[in-house]
Amino acid sequence: MTTVPTCASGAGEPGMVLDLLAGDGWSCDAYGSNVTIQSADHRLKVQFRPERAPTVPRQPLWLVDYWPADGDSGHFWRATFTDDTPAELIAAFCVLLGDDVELAD
Repeated sequence: MTTVPTCASGAGEPGMVLDLLAGDGWSCDAYGSNVTIQSADHRLKVQFRPERAPTVPRQPLWLVDYWPADGDSGHFWRATFTDDTPAELIAAFCVLLGDDVELAD
């Protein structure tokens, strides 16, 4: 067995990310092979999209979107990951999505 850093491990298994989020109570919808998982408060959405439009080159395999709740001071943001991004890194990113941080007033 060869040992390599996580960042060099290849794409890995998408189930690692999807199962992690589903196990945290996120809702899951599948459309063919495409899967969308959404947080309970509907502010975070993770999409795994292996069935992308063939006419649009270089679409990301993974999309992560955040929408602030009404009255929040945050802004919408999107993170994307390519086919080559290790699932372990996407899973680690998703774990951090659920962590609270304290902000100075």
